[in-house]
Formats: sequence, C-alpha cells, structure tokens
Amino acid sequence: MSGNARSVRSRRSLWINLASFVGLLVLWVLVTTPVAGKPLVAPLFLPSPGSVWDTFLMLVKNGYQGKSLWFHLGISLFRFGVAFAVSVLVAVPLGLWMGMNETVKAVLDPPIEISRPMPKLALLPLLIIWFGIGELAKVVIIVLALFPILSISAMQAVRGVGRRKIQAAMALGASRSMIFRRVIFPASLPGIFTSVRVCIGLGVTMLVGAEMIATSAGIAYMAMSASDFLLTNVVLVGALVMAVLGYMLDLCARALENRIVHWGGKEG
Repeated sequence: MSGNARSVRSRRSLWINLASFVGLLVLWVLVTTPVAGKPLVAPLFLPSPGSVWDTFLMLVKNGYQGKSLWFHLGISLFRFGVAFAVSVLVAVPLGLWMGMNETVKAVLDPPIEISRPMPKLALLPLLIIWFGIGELAKVVIIVLALFPILSISAMQAVRGVGRRKIQAAMALGASRSMIFRRVIFPASLPGIFTSVRVCIGLGVTMLVGAEMIATSAGIAYMAMSASDFLLTNVVLVGALVMAVLGYMLDLCARALENRIVHWGGKEG
C-alpha cells in the first residue's frame, strides 16, 4: 500500500473515531438533559457532562480527602508502572525461552496455564497475609493478572515463526544466538506488542482490585470511596480518568510498536 493511501486511510479512521466519540457525548447529553423538568436518567445514576466537568475542575483545585487529584493519579501510575514493568521484563523473556525450548515449556507451561483463569481478586486475602497491606501486595495482584498473558503470548509468538525462515538462516551458517536475534525475536515482536496492549487495559482494570487493599490514595480508591457516599460525579471522574489513562498508555504502546515493528503486516 502506498504512503498516500495509508495517509488517507489514517485520516478516515481518525474522523470515524471522532464521530464515534461525539456520538457517545451527544447521547450522554440527551439522556441527562431535563425534558419537561425531568431528565430521562436521574443525576444520581448519571450526572450530566457539564456537572462531571465541574466536579473534575473542583477536584483539580481542591483535591479529594486532603490529597490532590494529581497525587491520586501519580500513586495509581506508580502501582501500575512497577507491576507492568516487572511483568514485561520477566514474563516476555520467559515466554520466549518456553517457545524455543520444549523442556522449559513442559516444566513451566502447566503452572502458568493453571494460574491464568484463576480469579485474582479471590487471592486478595492470601496476598494480604503474605505481603501485608503495603504497596507490594498491590503490585503483586496486578502482576498475577498480566504475567500469564504475556508469557503465553510470547511463547506462541515464537512458535508461530515460519520454519522456512529459521532453516534459511541455518543454511547461511547463522549461529543459534544469531538466529534468535535476527529471525525469531524480530518475528515475535508483533505478537508480543499485541499482548502488551491487551495487558495495558487489563492492568488499568486490575488497579481497582489493587486499590481495594487498605489504602488512602489512588484514582480507583477515590472512585470507590466516593461511591460509599453516593458521589456519582466523583465516581465518574475517577472512571473517566482511568479510561483516559488506559487510552493514552495504549497510544504510547502503539507508537512504540510502529517505530520498532515498522515491518508489521508488510511481510508476505
């Protein structure tokens, strides 16, 4: 596909994305605007966009429970960032190793597969017993959710590398390490980046579970705490901040993927 055609397709996708966002916003306005003195949905259940925006500005100015909104956001980013970095730095190399070595796969695949469908929030009491109520337990529960997905995806990405590419490299006299660096790892990157993007969304979601463990800061904590007092505006602000956070992180991952895996989707 030519660069001009790709540019046209990219602009078209951007306009469709904007139209989708505007459509949702218009729908939100319609169901919360009073008609004959009464909105279709009561403000307790769904405040208007203007009301939520005013609450956001109030939180920016005054904070929540004595802490600024940026402090809550920074704490959540710290928890997510540490857990995500640990997951990627450990699970991806392990998955690559499993994909290249049948013995390692036979040893590690069963426990990873068993842990994958396990409900992580059910482990919260156990994590508190093991790691206490500090930051470690919050990071561990996010890691437990991300680790199986990243490791299995990396393993499958390696196993999906075309055999002919490896055989061609061997025929040219490439060593085992060179085959990994020049053939297997680059060919696995698109699959790894796909799992990374999936895990960004899952990791932001798991922040809610992580911030259920005795804490007094964090965006998810702010939203859950506000729900106890029926502060729907604050709950929505927290949910929207987390949604924007996840979307921005996904955009960063996409930009990094486009820069590193620039050949993705162009191979025959």
